[in-house]
Amino acid sequence: MADFGNEGLSELYRRAGNTSTVYADVTQDTSDPRRTGTIRQRTVREALIDAGAPEADAAVIVDLLEEPPGVGGSVSRLLVVRGGAVEVNELLPGEPLGELIVNYGPVPALIPLLIQRPRDLCYVVAEVGRDGGEIRQFRLSRSQPVAHRAVQGDTEFLTKTQSEDDFLANGRYQHHTEEVWKRNEGLVAEAIDEVVRDSGAELLVVTGDVRARQLLIDALSPASLKILTVVPTNTRPGGATTDELDADLHRHIASILAADEYDALTRLETGRNDGLSEIDQAAVTRGLQQSQVDVLIIAPGTMGDSTLIALDRGPWVAASSEDALGAGELGAVPAADALVRAAILTDARVVVASPSELPAGASACAILRWPTLPAS
Repeated sequence: MADFGNEGLSELYRRAGNTSTVYADVTQDTSDPRRTGTIRQRTVREALIDAGAPEADAAVIVDLLEEPPGVGGSVSRLLVVRGGAVEVNELLPGEPLGELIVNYGPVPALIPLLIQRPRDLCYVVAEVGRDGGEIRQFRLSRSQPVAHRAVQGDTEFLTKTQSEDDFLANGRYQHHTEEVWKRNEGLVAEAIDEVVRDSGAELLVVTGDVRARQLLIDALSPASLKILTVVPTNTRPGGATTDELDADLHRHIASILAADEYDALTRLETGRNDGLSEIDQAAVTRGLQQSQVDVLIIAPGTMGDSTLIALDRGPWVAASSEDALGAGELGAVPAADALVRAAILTDARVVVASPSELPAGASACAILRWPTLPAS
């Protein structure tokens, strides 16, 4: 399965059967790619077999890890395979969290995905010229645009005359040319506004001809202007580089995701005054059992070898068999994976934070949908 969006996590967590999960650094070593591939194959296969994964899963995963990522720079791959069938095959650009993470059990180990792509943010890139423009809609889970729209404007009288003959005629001609540009960018703006409105995009990046950008911005709706950022480069001409555009995109997406985390941590702190947050793992687990958690905030590295019981239906997670409330037990799994699964299955958002960002001694915290009443 390719292009697996975060919205599919709930479905994945509901499926029965043990899974093999592998997160690996697949950054290409151009100095000796064959040797790197051989070492990776042997290491991954041994780690999977040691974890208890079946040979069918290991064979599929080793083959997939040898596929060229098709993107430059640092990149990792997350794979989830169940019974030899691929359920997740995700490329995650950016600095890898480690060289290799392997898991086999009833709950896929998806925390690396949630660290590098906390949610499947939607954004729009518009490349404009005086004759129209191209609009592409993206999601973080997709390597290619999910939608593409080309707007072709009027191409007559696109170039202003430089001749000094017939001053009045040239003045009228140049005024008409400016009106053509303005109409063309009005058409592009209408198309952008529609895409932004229908997609729920959180970021609009505009690049292209400088005068076209100016006219376009004047025509955009307030909703589009609110999420607008302009990259002062023209990527439309053939052979033009997209390096500046790509770097700007990465900066703004990282800023949006960082703001999400900051907002969650702020809500966690303010909620402690009115019973709308928990900072104790046992209390967080109880909140998840009652579908009370709106945002789960975890620092997985602080949980050590602690486990919780994953359940086949609500309440989805339990600290002991007595808390299962009649649900079937899938088995004991790492506590962080169990909590994340219960959060996703109860429509809670998950934020992975560093230990220093959580209250002292806390490893799992929660922002609640309704306050916890004090015991009478």
